Amino acid sequence: MKNPTSGDFSVMLNSVYAAQHPHHFTFRGYEVDTTGNDLTHVILRGAVSKHGNTVQNYHYEDIMRLIEMYDKMELVNPAAIIDANHSNSGKKYEEQIRIVKEVMHNRQISSEIHNMVKGVMIESYLEPGCQKIGEHIYGKSITDPCLGWAESEQLIYDIAERCM
Repeated sequence: MKNPTSGDFSVMLNSVYAAQHPHHFTFRGYEVDTTGNDLTHVILRGAVSKHGNTVQNYHYEDIMRLIEMYDKMELVNPAAIIDANHSNSGKKYEEQIRIVKEVMHNRQISSEIHNMVKGVMIESYLEPGCQKIGEHIYGKSITDPCLGWAESEQLIYDIAERCM
């Protein structure tokens, strides 16, 4: 499934709709009934356009559109987690700090966004950045670039301060 772009949350919300409703199906010869999960939520990671450009979906206007679409589809317990890395940061891990601060600001100025956004995800490790295979740098990610511990600790304190 393609990642939805900032203006197209319909695919994502169709998944939430499906997860929130009961299903009956056969799996490995057994009949299965599910009740659905009222706590299903979206994770906004951004997307990559067909041209290979990153498309962010954490801005004020994006969240307001998401709220509107949640309401239109009559989904229960609207909730979103914002991924501050991946396509939202264009894989520029240092941008996570700015993105989280923007999301926290938007939660402060809009009660609707405050109610919708339940949290943020950051990629963090002991040392900032990432390493190539074979570098053997203790505490540095071998996958996606991450914030280092010092930056992560300060960001957690900043988040806590804004939540008081």
